[in-house]
Amino acid sequence: MPEALALVYRHYYTIAIANQWVAMCKSVRRDGLITHFKRLFAPTSEKSFTTWFGNVITPQYIFRPNSLENLKDIVKNAKTNGKKIRCAGQGHSWSSLSVTKDYLVVVTDLDKVIEIKKTEKYGWTVTALAGTQIKTVEQALLKNNPPLAFESMTVPDTFRISGIVAVGGHGGKTGGPSISDLVVKLEIVTGDGELQEFSNEKDPVELNAARVNLGLLGIVYSITFRVEPLFNLRMNDIVSPIKDGLKPANIKQAFDNSDTMEIFYWPFNKGRIDLSNDDIWIKQFVRTQDPPTTTRTILNKILNDALIQASNCSAEIFLEHPKLTPAIKAAQWLIVKKTFKSEVMTAIDGIHYLTGTEVVRYDDAGFVFKVDPDFTNVATELLFLINKIAEYANKDKYPINLAASARILRASAALLSPAFDSDPNAIYCFIEIGSIKSDSWVEFLNEASARWTSKYQAGTHWAKEWESLPGINQSLRKSLGNRLETFEK
Repeated sequence: MPEALALVYRHYYTIAIANQWVAMCKSVRRDGLITHFKRLFAPTSEKSFTTWFGNVITPQYIFRPNSLENLKDIVKNAKTNGKKIRCAGQGHSWSSLSVTKDYLVVVTDLDKVIEIKKTEKYGWTVTALAGTQIKTVEQALLKNNPPLAFESMTVPDTFRISGIVAVGGHGGKTGGPSISDLVVKLEIVTGDGELQEFSNEKDPVELNAARVNLGLLGIVYSITFRVEPLFNLRMNDIVSPIKDGLKPANIKQAFDNSDTMEIFYWPFNKGRIDLSNDDIWIKQFVRTQDPPTTTRTILNKILNDALIQASNCSAEIFLEHPKLTPAIKAAQWLIVKKTFKSEVMTAIDGIHYLTGTEVVRYDDAGFVFKVDPDFTNVATELLFLINKIAEYANKDKYPINLAASARILRASAALLSPAFDSDPNAIYCFIEIGSIKSDSWVEFLNEASARWTSKYQAGTHWAKEWESLPGINQSLRKSLGNRLETFEK
């Protein structure tokens, strides 16, 4: 019997080898010898990949594909050798989405805008490869006739589009959902090494699974977004005492009257541990027909210089002399407030009003919960944060020495989005907290997480810090519910 099995094995193995040889010969005859062997895509000589946050990833191999054939080769190679694949772009992630001991695929060489066109169903669309930076796409949109823009996007413009989409990245568009919901088509090289299309035309449920995919469906090759004719935004900075700024009615009014808004709390902005008289800052963008009065180039120089002064020089002081935190934050606030001025910018300049957030490495976490109809819980949770910061300060602990903020958006249709809702008009709050080198950061984060996950079944921002939070996996499974089963189908 063993001899018979061996004979059968040799027979089919010989046939398999012959088939592979025939396929290779056909490829060589069709494309030429050099072209064929270029397709046998090899890894780079790199031994490690360092993320923006400074985390070092040491996979077995690092690949930097620059074509669809490269992607297919890598996936088929991984399948043959029983290896797992993770992807990276700009590396701007705190979570372990890119961490692997097997194959790391860095998509930054897939950097090209493929097509801009007007469609009957979606209006204007733009298609770009997975590793294209936001700013590259926007440069192409501006050159179009007519000039175009995303209706919502991240503040930094250096991120790669597949990274933004895969993690459910959000802008601040009050009347619309997350950036992933602007996607009308994705092309993904799936586990069999073949290119699959995800679109409304093919299967709306599959598209909503792919819109926030966390890399679980394969490697994204290209993305098509809805875009619109370029518009202008008036930027207003509204500063008011906490007791006024955090009235639910005032928050709702700002939401209703904004195209984009973000609520900021700059800790200790009066320089005291008693935070009851501190200010709340709302950055508001309103659509306008008025012509631009400034550009991002001018504004960013002012704001980035302020941010660098405010943050870079303070990082070590926060660590070595934490009791100076209130005084430092108050001084920073004075610098930041000097930049406040009502200005009109194009949508692209307005959305990316500040790129200095990439200057300093900091801890960051984000939580997402559904907003009450009267916005009471938004005010409640921001007040909770402020009171908790004061409570820690009274114990000489300063976990939030950067800022806390909240963005308020419409619900998402993407299955794995933390803001998913079957009601497209539902409203969700994205709370973000940040810290630079604080010994009490983890303690504070655990406490905030416990409150929001138990009270609201809050979701998390997938790209930020969440994996080490106590009980978070169980909480997220409960929050996601049967959406996980739908995604896995």
